[in-house]
Amino acid sequence: MSEMKNKVNLSAYKKEMKDVLERLVKTMPAYKELRFFVKCVINHYLTDFEKNNSNIVVIGSNIPEELVLVSGKMPYWILGGSRVSSMWADDIVPRDTDPVSRSGLGSIVSGFAENALILIPLVNDSTRKLAYILKSKGLKVHTFHFPPVKDAQTVLEWRRQYEVCREAVALHLKRPLTKRVLQKSQEQISTAKKQIQDFMEVSKDTLNGTSRMFILGSYYCADNLSEWNFQLECLTARLRKEHKCRNTEKSKVLLLGSPIYFPNYKVPFLIEEVGLELLLQADYTTLSMQDCRLERMQKERMADIFYRNDASPAYVKNSSLYERIEKLLTQKEIDGVVYHVLKGQIEYDFELERFEELFEKMNIPVFRLETDYNYQDIEQLRIRLEAFSEILNQRRYRRFGKETVAV
Repeated sequence: MSEMKNKVNLSAYKKEMKDVLERLVKTMPAYKELRFFVKCVINHYLTDFEKNNSNIVVIGSNIPEELVLVSGKMPYWILGGSRVSSMWADDIVPRDTDPVSRSGLGSIVSGFAENALILIPLVNDSTRKLAYILKSKGLKVHTFHFPPVKDAQTVLEWRRQYEVCREAVALHLKRPLTKRVLQKSQEQISTAKKQIQDFMEVSKDTLNGTSRMFILGSYYCADNLSEWNFQLECLTARLRKEHKCRNTEKSKVLLLGSPIYFPNYKVPFLIEEVGLELLLQADYTTLSMQDCRLERMQKERMADIFYRNDASPAYVKNSSLYERIEKLLTQKEIDGVVYHVLKGQIEYDFELERFEELFEKMNIPVFRLETDYNYQDIEQLRIRLEAFSEILNQRRYRRFGKETVAV
């Protein structure tokens, strides 16, 4: 990009972030404990790229975190939620490339990762092509292969991949990653995830779904995980003390499918605009953030724990994700499911048929919503979501009406 074009793009990029942040803040309670998380996101997304000096950059959220926290600070996570940064990749990839890959690639080629080790989990075709493009540009890239099935043979391959990634990170940092160092990182991660579980349980009656998504997403924006964990603990204590229940008469929906990353909150904003309550976004990113089974570390390899529980889109049959969603549906009062598919991410459509059978068995309506990062289809999606909301409200009214008569 030319210098002038780069400045224009960065200006549009920062405006995109600020607009979404302003909209989010308006829906949040006026708690001082929330300021830290807003500041985390601002520092992550609105700091000039050329000032970023991260040792490690991670694309996506599938790399075992203990391997990337050993540098003494959080790595720079690129999840890929920006419509503007996706346009920076226009001259590199076809326009029908999925928006998450486009956004991540656009961020990388903007120039701030020139001296970093870029870790890319190979979970689909897009990440493989993205890795090839970045390598061809002379960037330092290490790929982490995910076997398509989980069995005794692929566990061995996974362990090999884990050790190769460990060596690549150690070489880049110029110091060994001992078992003790990795265990210390894992303990820190587990502490944060336990706090996340507590927050999710306490906040369900106090914060709306989009605000909870935003706070969870700030995990990938923190410079210091211990500080982030402490601040989340403070916020959870405040919410537990306040315990102001919101309107519980709305129909509650579960958001599945393609993960949603800041700042592209088009879908969760729309869900709440049509009068539905976003109970939870349950994808491989948010589910992994709440998986804190540290007690098995002494009996099981750290690499094996991650692999066994991983619910990324890499697998031909995503049993880990299916089992967790089935358990979630039995534990939570959920009126309907919004299944979100980003254009180009066909791996999520392959899972939909199995989920539809599960939803039918549990008598839970599902609405498939396909979109991208642009806003041209917003009114069409609004009309369809309003119709789905009406169906859920009628079902909820009939159910609670019958219960009232019975009483």
